[in-house]
Amino acid sequence: MQTRKQILGVCKALALVTALALPQVASAGKGASYASLRNAIATGNRDSILAEVERAEKLPCGPCVDLVTPLIDHDDAAVRDVAAWWLAKRGIRDQIRDQMFERLAGGDAIAARNAAQVLGRFAHPDALMPLELAIHDDALGDEARVAAAIAVGDIGDYRGKDVLEAAITSESAAVREAAARGLRNIRGNVDAVAVVDLLVDTEEGVVREAVLTVGALRERSAVGALTDVVRDTTLAATVRRDAAWALGKIGDGSAREVLKAVEADDASMLVRGAARAALQSLR
Repeated sequence: MQTRKQILGVCKALALVTALALPQVASAGKGASYASLRNAIATGNRDSILAEVERAEKLPCGPCVDLVTPLIDHDDAAVRDVAAWWLAKRGIRDQIRDQMFERLAGGDAIAARNAAQVLGRFAHPDALMPLELAIHDDALGDEARVAAAIAVGDIGDYRGKDVLEAAITSESAAVREAAARGLRNIRGNVDAVAVVDLLVDTEEGVVREAVLTVGALRERSAVGALTDVVRDTTLAATVRRDAAWALGKIGDGSAREVLKAVEADDASMLVRGAARAALQSLR
């Protein structure tokens, strides 16, 4: 039998272990300083920067703005994003936003891309018009224009629906793809009529995003085109699988015979399985 002294010793040891663990838990989202932030950024190490900026979330430090702001032009997208996240919580937010508007119109493709990513993270509808102009600015190149389309989706304001529906007619496949994806994120959006035409796009990536969007929004007018996609063996099995999934989400019984045929005959187990699951959802 343990003596009282032994029991007390065990209790003290447990208390010590708990006390040592507490500072690690308590430091999540806090515990940073100007010096620790400066040192992390100076290392150039992605993970160190991400961790320290996150720790500095609630740090009241005006001079830290000068440390974090340059990170919106970092080579690493995750670092750019965490910098925008941190700046979005600061009083200087509106000033940064206005600077990003200027970048979008400045003709520098990389600066415009980074600005779009910042504005997407800030998620304020004031950015919709400058982002729309950037989407249609051929001089910026695909990367910046795609970033602008993604930002509209990230903002998620219903007024962005018209912006993205206009973007799906872009000559750039990458922009069409981003616009189709972004429409899934628009709050209050209940239709994907404008995306249906993309189901016959010449670029497979565009078709896949269109499939996912019409499925997520249960766009019934897409059923005919989706039955063509699910049977088109020139498309990747993953795209045809997603088309079967979309038909199941929409639930229109007119797709039943096509899905039965796909379940029975398609060469891909992925597609057959998705068709089988979709059949269970049809009305």
